Amino acid sequence: MTNHASRITHHVSLLFLILTAYLLITLVYGVVNPLFEAPDEHWHYFTVQYVKDNRALPFVDEPVDPWTAQEAAQPPLYYVLGTAVIAPISIANARDQVWLNPFFYAGDAARLSNVNQVIHTPQEAWPWQGVTLAAHLLRIMSALMGLGTLLCVFGCGRLLWPDNARPALLATAVTAFLPQFNFVHASISNDPLIILLASLALWQLLWLWFHPVTWPRLLLLGITCGLAALTKNAGLLLLAYAVGFLFLHALKTSNFGDSTSLEKSHVWRWLWQTAVFVVLPTLLIAGWMWVRNQQLYGDFTATEPFIRLAEGDRGYTLWQVLGETGGLVRSLFAVFGWFNLLAPTWVYAVWVGIVGTAVLGAVKTAVTGRYGEDTGYSEREEAAANAAGAEIYKRPWFPGFLLFVWLALVYAGLVVFMLRTPAAQGRLLFPAIVPLALALGFGLSRWRWRGVDGLAAGLALLTTLYCAFFVIRPAYALPPPVAELPATAVPLNLDMGEGLTLVGVEMETDTAVPGEPVWFTLYWRATSVPDESVELVAELFGRHLALLGNYHSYHGQGKYPANLWPLGELVADRIGIRLEETAVAPVLARLLVRLADGAKGMAVGEVKVVPDEWPESGEPLAQVGEGMVVTAVALSQETARPGDTVKIDITWEVLAPPGVNLTTLLHLAEAGQPPLATGDNQPVGGQYPTRVWAAGEVIADQYNLTIPAGLAPGHYPVWIGMYDAETGERQPLVVAGERQPHDMWQIGWIEVNG
Repeated sequence: MTNHASRITHHVSLLFLILTAYLLITLVYGVVNPLFEAPDEHWHYFTVQYVKDNRALPFVDEPVDPWTAQEAAQPPLYYVLGTAVIAPISIANARDQVWLNPFFYAGDAARLSNVNQVIHTPQEAWPWQGVTLAAHLLRIMSALMGLGTLLCVFGCGRLLWPDNARPALLATAVTAFLPQFNFVHASISNDPLIILLASLALWQLLWLWFHPVTWPRLLLLGITCGLAALTKNAGLLLLAYAVGFLFLHALKTSNFGDSTSLEKSHVWRWLWQTAVFVVLPTLLIAGWMWVRNQQLYGDFTATEPFIRLAEGDRGYTLWQVLGETGGLVRSLFAVFGWFNLLAPTWVYAVWVGIVGTAVLGAVKTAVTGRYGEDTGYSEREEAAANAAGAEIYKRPWFPGFLLFVWLALVYAGLVVFMLRTPAAQGRLLFPAIVPLALALGFGLSRWRWRGVDGLAAGLALLTTLYCAFFVIRPAYALPPPVAELPATAVPLNLDMGEGLTLVGVEMETDTAVPGEPVWFTLYWRATSVPDESVELVAELFGRHLALLGNYHSYHGQGKYPANLWPLGELVADRIGIRLEETAVAPVLARLLVRLADGAKGMAVGEVKVVPDEWPESGEPLAQVGEGMVVTAVALSQETARPGDTVKIDITWEVLAPPGVNLTTLLHLAEAGQPPLATGDNQPVGGQYPTRVWAAGEVIADQYNLTIPAGLAPGHYPVWIGMYDAETGERQPLVVAGERQPHDMWQIGWIEVNG
C-alpha cells in the first residue's frame, strides 16, 4: 500500500512538472512571438473586439471587413469568451493601434524579407496597455486551454492503461513539448478551444466505455459536443463520432448478437438516451447558430463565405491534396508565423526520430505479443478477450482503436476542406491530439529501457525551447544600432533624401549562382524623422541591365520603417535578394539602392554571379598570360562587305586568376602593320571583367569587329591578344609552345568584297 501511494505521488509530481513546464514555455512563446504573427491572429482578435464593442455577433457582408474577414462567419463561442476576458480593458480606436505590413506575403518560407504581418512599434512594449494588453490576455487564455487539453491526454491514458502511468505521462510530455502545440496555444485563435473540447469529449467517451453509464454523464457529453459545435465546425463531426461511439458501447454492454428482444431493447434504450441527452443538448446549444448561418449565407455551416474569401473553390483532386502531405506533416511539428517560418532540419529529424521510435516499439510489441503488465492488461485478460467468438468491440484494445477512428474522421474532414481551399495546416489535426499523443506514449513505453522516457521528453523540450529562442525570436528582431561603421564595410556617406544618409555598405555575398540569395548590409543614419514611412528599393542588375532580383519594402527586411529609428544612431540594415533562376551568368552584377520616390538608384556594390556548373572545356589552342587558355575561337563569317559587323566567339578557360582588368585585343590588320579595324573590349562586354575570374571557370565570350567603310577589297587576317587596361602592356601569348610576335595570334581571315 505504501509503495502504491508512493507511485501515485511520484506520478502526480511528474505530471505537475510537465504541466508547469508546458505553461511556462507557452507563455514564453506568447512573449517572444510578436502580436498577430500567428495564422489569422489579428482577424481573431478583431472579431473578439467587434463583439466587445458592438455587443453583437459579426457576419460577413459586402464590402468585406478586412479586420475580421472570414472569422466573422466562425461559430461564436471563442469570441464571446474572449470578450469576457478583455471586457475590463478600455480600448479606443483599436484598429488604429495595429500597423499592418503592406509588403507581407504569407505561406512562403523561401522569402528573405517581410516575414512579419505587422509593423511592431514601441507601444507593444511592457507595460502592456490597450490592444497589446487585451491581445496578451487572450493568448494567456489559449495557454490555459492547452493545460486542460494535456489533462485530458493524461486522463485518457490512465483510462486505457489503469495499471501503468508510464504511457500516459509520456503522451502528456511529448504533447506539452511539441513546438507546434506550444505555438498554437500561445496565439489568439479558436483552435485551442476546439482542441480542448474535442479532447474533453474523448475523455468522457472513454470514461463511459469503462464505467456504468448515467444520464448526467451523457448530458455532460452532450453539452461538450454542443459547445464544440459552437466553436468550430469540427464540433459537428464530434457529435457524429460520439453517437457512433455510444452505439458501439451499447453493443458491448449487451449480447445483441444473440437477438433476444430484451437485449435489443437494451440497445434501443441506449440509443434513445443518446438522442435525448447528447444530440438534443447539442441542438439546443448550437442549433440557433445553424439557422442563422442558413439565413445569412444559405449554408448552415458557413463554409461558403470562407471559401469565397479564400479566392474561391480551387477544385483540387484528391491526388493534389495528398501531394500537400509533406507540408501538413511538417506543420504538425514546427511551422511558425503565417506558414513562412520553418525550424531547422534537425528539429524535424528529432521528431521523426521520436515518432519512429514509438512506431518501432508498437511493432515490436505486436510481433512478440508480449503485452503483459506494461499495457495494463494481464495476459489472462488478453487471452480471454481474444477467445474464439468474442466480439471485436469487447477486446481490450478496441477503445484505443476507436480513438484512431476519430483521428481518421478529423483527417477526412480536413481532406474534404483541402479539396476546396488551401488548408494543409497541422494545427487543424490537433482536435485529434489525444489519439496522436497516446500512440506516441504507447509506442515509446514499449521499450523497457526507461532512459527512452527521459530522452524523448528531453529532446522534445530541447526542440521547443530552441524554436522559441532561436527561430521565432530572431526572425522578428529589429536591426541593431551600431557604434561605428565596421572596418569590413565600404564608406559611402550618400544623401538618399528624406533625412536619411547611407553611411556605408558591406557585401556579405561575393559569389552566388542563380536562385541563391545575395546578402549585404546597408548602414544608415537618420538626421530627421521622415514625414511618412519610407520604402527602400535595392536592385541587382546583370548583363545589359537585366534585373536579376530586387527588394522593395520598408527597411529592416520589412520590420523597421525609418520613421521608427532613433535619430543620429547608426542602423545596420541587413538585406537579402534572391537571384532569379533565369539570371544569365557569368556576370558581375551591380547593386543599386534608392528610396521609392522615383529617385535614381545609386551603385553601392557588386556581386559575382556564376552558373551552377561551368561548361566543359576544349583542347587548349593558345595561352594568354600565366593563367588563361583559349579553347575555342570562331568567326561568324569569312566574307564581308565594308560596314558589316563580324562576330567572333572565343571560349576562355581560367587556370589561374589574372587578378587585374584585362582588355581583349581584336584587330583586322596586315602582319606588323597598324590595324585597319579594331574590336577591342573587356571580356563579356565588360560585364564580367577578368579581375573577378577564378580558376576552373570556362567563359563563353563574344566580340564585334566592324569592317570600315571604304576598305579596299582583299584578304585580311584577324588577330587577338590581351593587354592590361591601365598600362597598355600586352600579355604573353603562346601557341604550340612558341611565344607569338607582338603577343598577337592570328585566328582567321576575312575576305572583304567591294
